[in-house]
This record gives sequence, structure tokens and C-alpha cells, in this order.
Amino acid sequence: MIDDIDLIDREKKNRLDVAVDGRFAGVLTPHFKHELFGWVSLPLVALGVAGFLALLIALLRVPGAESVLPWSSQSFFEKGLVAHVTFAFVIWYMGVHGALTVLVTAQTLGPHNAELTGAGILIGRTGLYGAGLSLLLLLVPVLGDLGEPSPNNYIPVLVHPLYYAGLTLLAVSLALPILRLLTILRARRDVEPVTLGVAAAGVIYLIALVCIAVAWLVRPAGLDMQTLNDFVIWGGGHVLQFTNTALMLCAFYLLTRITLGETPVPGRVFSWMMLLMVAGAAVGPLLYVTYSAGDPAQRLMFTDLYWYVLPVPTTVIVAGILYLLARRWRDIRNAAPEVTGMVVSLALFGFGGVIGFFESSVDTRTPAHYHAALIAVTLAFMALYFALFLPLLGLRTERRRLRTWMYVLLGAGQFLHSLSLFVAGTFGVARKTAGAGQGLDSWQKIASLSVMGVGGLIAVIGGVIFVVLAGKLLLAKGREGVTASLPETGVGARPAE
Repeated sequence: MIDDIDLIDREKKNRLDVAVDGRFAGVLTPHFKHELFGWVSLPLVALGVAGFLALLIALLRVPGAESVLPWSSQSFFEKGLVAHVTFAFVIWYMGVHGALTVLVTAQTLGPHNAELTGAGILIGRTGLYGAGLSLLLLLVPVLGDLGEPSPNNYIPVLVHPLYYAGLTLLAVSLALPILRLLTILRARRDVEPVTLGVAAAGVIYLIALVCIAVAWLVRPAGLDMQTLNDFVIWGGGHVLQFTNTALMLCAFYLLTRITLGETPVPGRVFSWMMLLMVAGAAVGPLLYVTYSAGDPAQRLMFTDLYWYVLPVPTTVIVAGILYLLARRWRDIRNAAPEVTGMVVSLALFGFGGVIGFFESSVDTRTPAHYHAALIAVTLAFMALYFALFLPLLGLRTERRRLRTWMYVLLGAGQFLHSLSLFVAGTFGVARKTAGAGQGLDSWQKIASLSVMGVGGLIAVIGGVIFVVLAGKLLLAKGREGVTASLPETGVGARPAE
């Protein structure tokens, strides 16, 4: 909801197109504002580091670069690629998760935050500062050219104590605000749908950590380090996809409420879908005690969870969004650019889901699927920055056209990138290979991978616009959060329960 001061500002300046969600307005005390600013800034720093690493990787492909740069080409290429994935996806997602957790915690406690004790503040600060320190621990081994790369699925790692320490610290740092939220919610019967959704994502995240811990305890003997890393992380990584999907659906629910003034499905339906995702993810740890370590049937069951449990809540909520957008199609053209971001995200997510049914574990159809899905989630989170996070910190931008292009470039570029990867996979191009190892012995393979590069470049431009635009706002002075009353009607305060 928009307060009177904001209405006056609109008469004096260009129109501000994103109203403040009435359920979050006025609930940020200085403590929560500090936490929100930190968790919102952390993912942007991670994306900036990921871009820097991508640039170094590209420079190392230039002939003679090894004589100028302080790293050997092949060694740093592999390590930089591992860290790039960690910063661009793992830390980015976890940072947004932390920001949403802080927001719903503040909203649950209410405007006065009377229940937030000194222990609650300490937990929040410890989690935030620990996450910041983890970035340094993860970056040092890469720039120091230390350890050996283990490019396993979901969370690739460097086999080095500092890198493992960084990942562990990051995992614990996010768990702290999640546990604080769950402790606050334990005695509450009536929980707002988005709050329940974020809490459900937090529970699934904790389940994923349990899967990783149990996998370590039951690991088979005699595994080499790369196989061991893949075994320990694989099941928990599968469960983490439930977390990422739940957060994306929460983002969609918030975006429709903020930009269109209503939600895609009734609150009760949304809540039940979130609980269904928790139930599906909860099966994960049981698979480690049901099957012997290393049993191929165990992996198959994790995959079945992904294919047969996750689509149900996703389909219900996405169908509600599509119906809402179809019913309100006249409003989309003049709505905030974040509606465009949501539409592009939905289209890319649907495309990634369709090609996922035709993926192969050995060729590039697999990365084609998961890159489309990952960037779809990223687009939803980017829209959330400009629709919720930044406005609540008192940081707004009126760059409507730039924001629209940002979403379109990233979405269209990734669509082209994934489509070309999928086509290359159908011609037999193997995944996790580069250069001569790709076996480019036909014009079809060469053409598809060339188009893939063009799509990747277009997507990078969209990502750079986001980092620069959001980063400039976060570096601006006068971070005074938006406050507002909580009337029953108005944009952003009319959820359809």
C-alpha cells in the first residue's frame, strides 16, 4: 500500500510503478533493515564475483594469456568454473532465501517486533556475517589456484579445506535465520501464506542438509574424492531443487499480489501446495536408510521424487498464475516491468520443463534443461528485487524501459542458449567437455554451439544490467525503509484468500 507522502511524490515526479506490499510495510526495525540490506547485497556481490571469474576464464582462452596472468590456463579454468557455478547459483539462491526469511520473520512479529530478543538479534547478525565471511573462504582457494576441482552435480567443489569450510559456514549461516523463523512460528496457528511458503522452503533446506550429513555417514569405502563428493552432495542437491522451486513460487505469489493486486490462487491452496512439497522432500533422508549406499535404485528414487512429486504443486500454482495473467491481459502492458519479468520467467521455466523430459545424462540436453530452469528462478528473484526488496529499503528506480529490457535479454538469451544446447545434445555433443573434447565433427554441432554462444552473450548483458542497476541503488545514500498503513484495499494489499 502507498502512503500519503508517496502519493505526493508521484504528483511531483515521474510515476513510481511498484507499490509497497501492505503486509510488509512498516515492519522493518533497524535490526531487520540491517539484516535485509545484508542478505540483499550478498547475492549481488556473489553475482559480481561470478562475472569476474567468467571474465578471467574467457581471458585464459586467449593465446599467450598464461604468460601474463598468474595462473596456468587449464588449472585455473577448471577451478574458476567450479567457483563460478557456486557464486552464480548456490550463493545467489541462498542469499535471496535469507532475504525472504528475514522479511517474513519481521512480518510475523509485527511492527513493534516485541518478541525479538537479544538472542534473536544475535542469531540474525551471526548468520549474516557468517555468510559474508564464507564468500572470502570460497574465493581464496580459487584465486590462489589451490586444491583440485570436483565438478560434481548441483554443488561442484574444490577439494581444499578452505573451500569446504566456506561451504559449511554458508550452509550454517542460512540455517540460523531459518531456525529463528521456525521457532517464532511454532506456537502460531494462523500463518500468512507467503510466510508459510518461505518457512516450508526453510524446512526443505534443512532436510537437504540432513541428506548431505547422512550421505557422509553412510558413504561407501574406497571412493576417490570426486566420486565421494558427488555421492555426498547428489541426494541433498536433488532436495535443494524443492527449495528453489518453493522460493520461486513464493516470488510469483508476491509479484502478482504487488503488481496486479491479487494472488494467483487462494491462500489456503498455496499453503497446502507448500506443505505437499515439504512432504515430498521429507522422503529424501529415508532413502539413505532404505537402500544400501551406492545402490542405483536409490538414485532412481531421488529422481522420481523430482519428476513425480515436484510437478504437482508447481502445476497448480503456475496454472493459477496463467489464468490470472489471461484474465488481466489488458493490465499487463501498462503494469510494472516486473510483470514482464514474471511472464518471461514462466515461459523459460515451462520450456525447461518440457525439454527435461527428453534429457540425457551424457549429452548437453541435460545442461540445456537445468540452465533454463535455473535462469527462470533467477528471473523471478530479479523481479522480486525491484518489486519488494529495494522498495522496502527505500530504494526505487524509474528505469522502466531498462528493467524491461533486462528481463527480456536474460530470458531470450537463455532460451537461445538452452535451445542450442539441446540441439547440440541431439547430435551427440557430450556434456562437461570443452574444445576438442566436444568432437565437433559436423556442421550441425558447430552451428548449434555457435548459436549457444550468442545466446549466452545476450543473457550475460541482461545479467550485467541487473547487477549494475540494483548495485547502484544499494550504494545510494538515505536508506530509509518505506512505511505505510494497512488498509483492506489498494494495490499490493488485496490478496485473494
